[in-house]
Amino acid sequence: MRGIAFGGPHGLQKVLISDDNGQAGPKTELGEDYGKYSFRQWQKTLSFPAPGTGAVMVRAVDATGQTQPAAPGWNGSGFMRNVIESVNIRVT
Repeated sequence: MRGIAFGGPHGLQKVLISDDNGQAGPKTELGEDYGKYSFRQWQKTLSFPAPGTGAVMVRAVDATGQTQPAAPGWNGSGFMRNVIESVNIRVT
């Protein structure tokens, strides 16, 4: 899996990925750091022991240790969506 993450004014420290409903959170490999306010690429190879369905969750952590919340906190204009991303998968 791969994607991009944003650390905001503090910069991105790490991206955690989970395939067990957020119970575990091994770090992903991060791409080049262009500083605060920039997006940063991440990647992680996942392997699944058996076929089935589930969800993969991704959470960014900034340099101060702040993590994305489990529920979004929308404002009136719809900006600043900040939430753990989750993708449903089916392993065959």
